[in-house]
Amino acid sequence: MVDVLIDRDLLASHLKQRIDERGLTIREAAAKIGCSPATLTRLLKGQDADNYPDTQTLIKATSWLGRGLSDFESGKRPKESSMAEVELHLRALPGLTKKDRDALVAMVKAAHDAARQLRDDQS
Repeated sequence: MVDVLIDRDLLASHLKQRIDERGLTIREAAAKIGCSPATLTRLLKGQDADNYPDTQTLIKATSWLGRGLSDFESGKRPKESSMAEVELHLRALPGLTKKDRDALVAMVKAAHDAARQLRDDQS
């Protein structure tokens, strides 16, 4: 059997965003995933976790996200980030209120759209 390395920080980022979007507590999210709150807390620490949940728990967590485990395989990230992935990372930034996150995302999207429009106009 080949071991697949999981990008723990990417998975943590996706989990944090889903939890925030749904306004769930750690306990509520853990119940929906099918793991303990302590296990979910370890997942949310990403690379900083001292130990990491087993494959079965990882599958449950990625399934809750509507994704597959292979979507979080290390080194599998595309060379260019999509706007959706950029938004995901912006929303996962710690220490921001929802209002601040929304404003930051809106600014980045506006800059992205303006740059694309400028390129299109120059073509």
